[in-house]
Amino acid sequence: MRLIKKTIAECLRSRVKESADKIALEADEQRYTWRDLDTLSDYMVGRMLSCGIRKGTHVGIWSTNSPNWIIVFLALTKIGAIPILLNTCYSTEEMAKVLRYADAEFVYYGEGYKKLVYEDMVVSLKEELEGVVKRWIYIGRDTARRWMTEESFVFAERMKKVTKEIGGYIRKVNPDDTAAILFTSGTTAMPKGVMLSHYNLVNSSLETCEHMKWDESDKMLIAVPLFHCFGITSSLLSSIHTGFCMHVIEYYKTVTVLKSVQDYHCTLLNGVPSMFLAVVNNPLHKEYDLSSLRRGIIAGSPLSPQDYMLIRREIPSLVLHASYGQTETSPCVSIGDVGDSDEDNANSAGRVIRHCEVGIFDKDGNKLPVGTDGEICVRGYNVMQGYYNLPEATAKAIDSNGWLHTGDLGHVDERNFLYVTGRIKEMIIRGGENISPREIEMAILKYPGIKAVKVIGLPAEVLQEMIVACIVPEDGRTISNTGLMTHLENHLAYYKLPAHIVRFESLPVNASGKIMLGELKKQAAEIVKANPEATATGKDDHRKR
Repeated sequence: MRLIKKTIAECLRSRVKESADKIALEADEQRYTWRDLDTLSDYMVGRMLSCGIRKGTHVGIWSTNSPNWIIVFLALTKIGAIPILLNTCYSTEEMAKVLRYADAEFVYYGEGYKKLVYEDMVVSLKEELEGVVKRWIYIGRDTARRWMTEESFVFAERMKKVTKEIGGYIRKVNPDDTAAILFTSGTTAMPKGVMLSHYNLVNSSLETCEHMKWDESDKMLIAVPLFHCFGITSSLLSSIHTGFCMHVIEYYKTVTVLKSVQDYHCTLLNGVPSMFLAVVNNPLHKEYDLSSLRRGIIAGSPLSPQDYMLIRREIPSLVLHASYGQTETSPCVSIGDVGDSDEDNANSAGRVIRHCEVGIFDKDGNKLPVGTDGEICVRGYNVMQGYYNLPEATAKAIDSNGWLHTGDLGHVDERNFLYVTGRIKEMIIRGGENISPREIEMAILKYPGIKAVKVIGLPAEVLQEMIVACIVPEDGRTISNTGLMTHLENHLAYYKLPAHIVRFESLPVNASGKIMLGELKKQAAEIVKANPEATATGKDDHRKR
């Protein structure tokens, strides 16, 4: 693949030339051709210009997945305005902080998410952000419960004179301009705004399409949030590159996914591990015909080999390509190829993509040899422009040689497969030993009856940190400390054995499906303090062994 110098709007115009009347998007019972998406986003550009939105204006999009979300996003990229992609789960307080930090002047908002009603939240936010956000614009369904159509725009907005002027705005947008600001997951702190250019996003999605071999005959069920980089590149922009049809649902629900795949014959499905595991662990999945599924990407958080193979067994037609990345890398760094074995996809994060360097470094900045664990660092076209208004954080993340320090641990093998083994920040330091939680988690998952696990370190008086295993037993299963510890003693060195085992019905996760480490540590610490005898394993001071 060669890198291309195109903006998102230019890619859309190219797609319209090739596939103008092909169905590009389905949502509920509404359908849009590529010409429709281009035309409606042109009309939206005219409306935005009349509001005062111009190139460089920061504009929030706060909505679940919908045609309206996509049309607003495409319109903003045509102008060269900068979409601020907002998490649908934010509380009023979080939203106020993020919008103030991102200098958002306009916000397009939808109906809400689950129990959140955005209209009610906007009442408070208008007061809180007076003088910051100039205008709040509703983009939910209309009174007839329909998404945007030509009739949503008055005649003056649809005049050829208006739409002809839009080509001039598109030509003023450069591939190196910021295309969007997306936020880090923020599992432990205030999320940072990641600035990604058109060049970043266009080429990352193009590389994904090359590896996945998607084509115009495919139909993708989009269940991942469009406010995430995964949603933008591997769904919307990949559709623009290849011409496959997007079937959009507002947000992930297991039964909605099952029904949509069956009823609309979707062939592609991307998601995070928790999404696929929710599908296969729901007995209802056997009542639906999922045989149309052929290919998808699984990414966003660690997945055990056992769970990967479980998904493959339960949905045998669906080949899942393992992938690794971060918002800061647009997001793809590695991805499985068509033809890679299930074993490779289950155990690795795929192959390092082209035009992207991955270096593995030790804590002193020395490059490590093939097969040796160290910090995963990335250099190439996919690396972010920086964190918005955070020059010190940007300088800390990207060193003077252009390497983005991911904070993840791993290694690359001689075949160019990447293996992610943990997070530097999650490394447990116990009695002078550095201990990888991931290694302990893999050992725990080999024990029968464990549905999910996260290993954390909590403060300890003598040994700096004690190892705490937070487990979710399978429904109806009782996991005894004695049985699990006997199993672990056969798989791990003594100093890696947990001091406490804490049981949860579910682990706290954010909208990305990632475990909220700060919240988990807080909950685990409270449980250990309240029930030390019930959680203790008798391995709280391994120096005695």
